[in-house]
Amino acid sequence: MGKQVTYKESRIVGTTILLLITGFLMSWVPKGNFVLLMINLLLALIAGVLFYYFWKTTKHDSKRYFSLLSFVMLNVMAIHSAIPLLRIYYLTLTFWIGIIMLTIMVILPYLYSREIAFGIQKPYKSKLGKVYSIYAALIIIFGITAFTGSLYTSNTDAIVLALFAFLLALLFFFISPVLLIKPAEMDEITKN
Repeated sequence: MGKQVTYKESRIVGTTILLLITGFLMSWVPKGNFVLLMINLLLALIAGVLFYYFWKTTKHDSKRYFSLLSFVMLNVMAIHSAIPLLRIYYLTLTFWIGIIMLTIMVILPYLYSREIAFGIQKPYKSKLGKVYSIYAALIIIFGITAFTGSLYTSNTDAIVLALFAFLLALLFFFISPVLLIKPAEMDEITKN
């Protein structure tokens, strides 16, 4: 069991502000949309309420509390990050492929959360961990390349940013189910 989490240590306000910022920013890619902005900000505020609820119910166990906080944070950020690409390619083939990819990445990791957890904890002992490590490295390399490329072009449609954000959303959806595993169960997984 983890230590007690005080309200000051809870990161409720900071994490909610982070989600408000990501919701605000992603509402303006590729161009501003007031309705989407309201939805994204409402989603961030709901997450803030959930953070407070988690703190009230699990503040005696810091590991569990921060796992739940991170789970909600990653899922909200994933939703915010997936929207720009879907908006750019709305109702095209790319849009539908994106929806299928998101659906798979929302459902499949929950079915294999123990394997993903083992792969994340011990990537050198797991095929899935090696794939995860390569995927994370590719996202970082792609992000740096995309950002550098966008500095030299006037990309008004923000496709590069939207694509990078979408890949990040897939990664967040992939990782987030691991955060629902209780600390005792995670210790058991890593001992194997």
